[in-house]
Amino acid sequence: MHRSLALAGWAVLMVALLLCATWAVGYAQESAPTAPTQEAAPEQPPAAPAEAEAAAPVEGGAEAAPTPASAAEGPATPSPPIKPATEPAPLPAIIADVKVMGNEQVAEAEILGVISSKVGAPYSDEQVKRDRQAVVDIGWFQTVGVEQESVESGIRLIFRVLENPVVTEIRLDGNRELSQEELFGLMKTKAGEVFNWPRWRQDGARMEEEYRKRGFVLATVLPPAMTEDGVLSVSIAEGVIEAVKITGNTYTKEYVIRRYIRTRPGETYNEKKLAADVQRLSNLGYFETVRRYAEAGEAGKVIVVITVVEKRYTGGASFGGMYGATHGMVAFVDVSKNNLRGTGQMVAVRGEFGGRKTYEVAYRHPWIMTPETRLNLGVYDRRIVREAFVRPEEGEQQTVLYDERRSGGNMTLGRPLSDRTTVYLSLRSDDVSITDLSEAEQEILKGPAFEPRRIRSISLAGVKETRDNIYDPKRGGYQQLSAEVAGAFGGAKFNKYTGDARRYLPIGKRNVLAFRLLAGTITGDAPYLEQFLIGGTESLRGYRPDRFAGSHMTILNCEYRFPLSKNLWGVLFADAGDAWGGEIASDLHGDEAFTVHAGYGVGVRVKTPIGPLRLDLGFGEDGAETHFGVSHMF
Repeated sequence: MHRSLALAGWAVLMVALLLCATWAVGYAQESAPTAPTQEAAPEQPPAAPAEAEAAAPVEGGAEAAPTPASAAEGPATPSPPIKPATEPAPLPAIIADVKVMGNEQVAEAEILGVISSKVGAPYSDEQVKRDRQAVVDIGWFQTVGVEQESVESGIRLIFRVLENPVVTEIRLDGNRELSQEELFGLMKTKAGEVFNWPRWRQDGARMEEEYRKRGFVLATVLPPAMTEDGVLSVSIAEGVIEAVKITGNTYTKEYVIRRYIRTRPGETYNEKKLAADVQRLSNLGYFETVRRYAEAGEAGKVIVVITVVEKRYTGGASFGGMYGATHGMVAFVDVSKNNLRGTGQMVAVRGEFGGRKTYEVAYRHPWIMTPETRLNLGVYDRRIVREAFVRPEEGEQQTVLYDERRSGGNMTLGRPLSDRTTVYLSLRSDDVSITDLSEAEQEILKGPAFEPRRIRSISLAGVKETRDNIYDPKRGGYQQLSAEVAGAFGGAKFNKYTGDARRYLPIGKRNVLAFRLLAGTITGDAPYLEQFLIGGTESLRGYRPDRFAGSHMTILNCEYRFPLSKNLWGVLFADAGDAWGGEIASDLHGDEAFTVHAGYGVGVRVKTPIGPLRLDLGFGEDGAETHFGVSHMF
């Protein structure tokens, strides 16, 4: 029994010790300070067996009184948190060395020259990436890699490169318009050197630019191919024409259009040549607009498409009548047709009936034979009212009205020497006379120069045409030199030489400054009506027609043309010139020597289906004159 009691006492003691230990651990956890977030709080050790035993309840159930220390101190005060020590940030690595490996032909200095990472500078991943790209951009290498090595004093950077092959030969293919020598002369890439991509791109750009300067705007230098042994093969697609199509023509025959197109299938597309074709078609006067474009064909070729919009009216007819004291009632009819039946031919007929009978018939064939041989024929018996100016030795100047009677015919053949230059050969047979003069007027206009004469002449002329549009030029020029010899087949004997030079300068987008210089001289026995008679609508504005007469002539015309609306243009003009010298000037008491006679004024041009109508108001030495005409003066 004593043994049982002893065992029970030991059990009670063990339970008490367990309870005391549990209480001690909980109290310590509640009283412990909160651990910093950077580190875990240290684990509290369990209570010592002696402390547990002292706190255990006394056997018999009485609770032990708290120890004096526990009572005096009360709850434990938390201690302040302890900051962990901060580790210093690592210092950036220093570049100790920069090396290049793998280069054989390319100098190391050239490579190092584009690398910004230098010895002694802090290492930067971003900067090394930029340095690698800079080495790639030099263009000498197939691959570029960057390696790093740790050394005692920092980091060693190694740029490992693999060079492009050395060019052993350059082969060109597809070039027809530019020779091998011309293309090689444009290249900086040479055999015996490492291939360089940026240099090659510049070579290709230079070759394409040279093609464009010559009008081959579709030419493309394709990416090159290189063999293992360094042969560089370059192909050039110049833009070969597969076909030339014509659309929009419903009246004009297609063969008429095609004979003015120099661009042919199988040729290389040339913008300058095609633009000249378009301008040539526009100058025919059959079309409102002519446009062209290129579309893709087969196997890299192009198809040229020319689209025309035909004019609604290519002819005209007019009739009317007038009454005068000299001839009474006169009726007239005027009929003309351009692009006859779509063939490009022209015919015009004019007749007057009643108190005055005249007629004119004109025919033009633009292409009687290849290449572009032109034929003009004219037959006429016409009368034109004109005015002669006589300055007596004493008294005021007098004017004499008369009829110019001219009957006969002419024939002209024109043949081009080039796209811009044409020569003309003309034959003319005229009978000219001055009629309807009173006895007093016959006394004024008397002498061999005013008697009826027969003219048989042959003329040769050369024309250089560079205007962008012959009907409404904005740029370019026109030059003509001609020589006429009369009398070889009978009639009056004289020689006439003339020159005509014009220039058109664009001012801004739509304004035009235009100049014309006329000059001429006559030798021999030329009748009055073959002399230079200037003044009026077509020569010297601000003066009456035929105001000045002579065997020599010089005129300068200047116009500034500007748009007022879509179909209306304004003009400021100034003219200066004279006709002087010879027997005519002496007989009429005109200018014996060159004297400047100037005129100036304003005008308008109205666009119509038959061409621009012209109205000018000019001011000269004799006052103001109004001038009316069709088309530009020059």
